[in-house]
Amino acid sequence: MPGTTQYEVLLDFTNDTHDCATVQLQRDYGRNTGAIVLLHPGESVTLVLDAGTVYKYALKTRSRVANVTARAWRDVTCSVSQLFPNAAAHPATVSSTPSDPIRPVQGITVDQLWRDMRFCIWNDA
Repeated sequence: MPGTTQYEVLLDFTNDTHDCATVQLQRDYGRNTGAIVLLHPGESVTLVLDAGTVYKYALKTRSRVANVTARAWRDVTCSVSQLFPNAAAHPATVSSTPSDPIRPVQGITVDQLWRDMRFCIWNDA
């Protein structure tokens, strides 16, 4: 671990799905705070984090939500599809925490996968 020197790392979320996705601080999820990022297919957002600090985000595509914890010591790139592995392993009707946390990339952990039908975003085309 680094000493007392504080430095920043970049966390890049890329929407590699065919649907829109959103990124929001987990504590603000479901609130009308305006602190939400909409990612169209192919878009990405880069967040600047303090190295080693814990951040919690909710990433959503359609009705699927992944609560993730980010704690990185170096720059990280994570695709949205990596957060939602094998839908058969996590049934749509059950809000569950995986017995073995999903770690799609170094520094990112999926804490919970669940469904939220309140605000679905999709393209009917």
